[in-house]
Amino acid sequence: MAENIFRDIMYNDVLTSDGFIVDYMVCTTYSLDMPTLLSVPFMLGTQSEITEETLHSPHYLLESINRSAEKFVVFCNAGSIAVPQNLKTNIYSLLEKSVVQIALGSKGRGFVNFHPKIWVIKETNPDTQECQIKVVVMSRNLTSSNDLDIVCELTGTVGKNKVSGKQASKNKPLTDFLWWLRERVQDTSAKRHIRQNIKELINCIEHVERFNLEGTRFEDYDFYPMGISGSDYEYNGSNICLKAMLDHAAAAVIISPFIDVETLRLFTSSLPNRRKTLITRHNSVSDEILNMMNDNVYAVKEVMTDMAEKEITVDIHEKVYFIYNGKTRYNYLYLGSANATRNAFCRNVEFMVRLRFMPYKMSYDKFRRELIFDGKECMFEQVTGVPEKGEEAKTAEAEHLIREVIEAVREAKIVSSAKGRYTITIVCDKNLPSESIYIYPLYSLSMKKKLKDGVTFANIPLVSLTEFYVLEVVKGDEEIQRVIKVNTPDMPKDRRDKAIFQSIINTEAKFINYINFMIADSPETFIAENGQLERELNTGQNTAKEQEISVSLFEDMMRVAYKDPDRIKSIREIMEKMDKDVIPLSFSQMYEQFEKVIKRIKNL
Repeated sequence: MAENIFRDIMYNDVLTSDGFIVDYMVCTTYSLDMPTLLSVPFMLGTQSEITEETLHSPHYLLESINRSAEKFVVFCNAGSIAVPQNLKTNIYSLLEKSVVQIALGSKGRGFVNFHPKIWVIKETNPDTQECQIKVVVMSRNLTSSNDLDIVCELTGTVGKNKVSGKQASKNKPLTDFLWWLRERVQDTSAKRHIRQNIKELINCIEHVERFNLEGTRFEDYDFYPMGISGSDYEYNGSNICLKAMLDHAAAAVIISPFIDVETLRLFTSSLPNRRKTLITRHNSVSDEILNMMNDNVYAVKEVMTDMAEKEITVDIHEKVYFIYNGKTRYNYLYLGSANATRNAFCRNVEFMVRLRFMPYKMSYDKFRRELIFDGKECMFEQVTGVPEKGEEAKTAEAEHLIREVIEAVREAKIVSSAKGRYTITIVCDKNLPSESIYIYPLYSLSMKKKLKDGVTFANIPLVSLTEFYVLEVVKGDEEIQRVIKVNTPDMPKDRRDKAIFQSIINTEAKFINYINFMIADSPETFIAENGQLERELNTGQNTAKEQEISVSLFEDMMRVAYKDPDRIKSIREIMEKMDKDVIPLSFSQMYEQFEKVIKRIKNL
């Protein structure tokens, strides 16, 4: 799984910059899976990549989450969180405060989807105190996928003065999008830090003179949020972004996994004698579309081989529009989240960026040849026939029902009961759909019940309390499951989080090993060298090496205390989360001495 997460996405390379540390990050995604969500605190907390060893290390997981607390937020579409497999711990609950589920209302016959994939990141160089904003616009969701996607990175230095005029107007669509996201966050004590961090992020963008792109092909950019509105802004995808494409479109290369005839006809009818190429998925093609595109339709070859020479099935997921301008010398590349569909441009919330090529740097033929050419290295093949269609219609009905249920679920109420157990009651609207719908807390499959207003889950231990629930919908012979987040005002988050820590670090040996991990110069090296020890500790075994680590701990802490005293200071926060029985008395006494040493160091 770790290989899948990082082989193609490479979040660690794209989302971090050499010499900089991340202060705060806003991520948007349509779909989300929990294991890939863990890649964010991994990157922020340790600035390293996931491996199979680190992914299964409880120390690595806990410390990554602990170090990245309140440094990021992920906005995702309601009903688009996948149910994780192999739930061995309750660790995903520690990420609840960083996930905001966006449920948008219906429009016409369907629900509006939250579909953008953009990361906005504030970074600081600790040596120079230089601050910069990185904007990463992509087509990739925060999920593990082999599909072909695209990523665009723009970076701007935060200056001392607030910019104005033309440049302020150029960046305003980005800040308006962030204001819109901020308004989707409830103004509660638990979420106030998210609203404040987004506000500070917007303020930094207002001090960016210009965002820069690497390379020499492009000379300018424009941001295109779609489907959002506020007191002083409104961004209609059809009237702004699509219109800008069509105003300049002569020849065009359209890359989109999902398409519809109505949208493609807008492109083909613009100077119809100029060439138009479509790259899409095999199952998105119809006879009408084949006849519409005068420079052919292409799709990914059904079997592709990755760098390790393993056969894998991949498909198109990138959304790219190359627009060859027949009126001026400028050509454009649009990329981001919007498919070539009416839903994308007229219904959903999306985000695109437009890049303007330098004069004479790109032509229609040159762009097309970079994608479609003779030779086995070409990833695409011409589509000459229409394949049979699948079961998308049935799945769409079940997905629509999921959204109706999310609209009807209001909140969860928690009441403490005897012996530290809790009872949860789900509060729903009276117009809850009548189909077969089931629900259960994420870690409590055995408690699955039919959803209704007032359904209760009793005798839940503190460590299993969660705002994440699995929703199971049965529509005819179609059954789908999704994770939803249910607002729970009375959730005892601090005590629950401590209980999760204590359930994982539950022996003296595990505690000492965790402290060793915290102060290690290289977390990856520590895990690699102590993987066998971790496995033995997790199965309750004791080893001689366990004693060796405990003896060396004093020397390691002494070294770190002079080099980086804040790392030693952070141990106190961990000790406060632990059950006192797992902290050796000798360690407590030793740590008190270290705290005195740290005070002297800071007074020097």
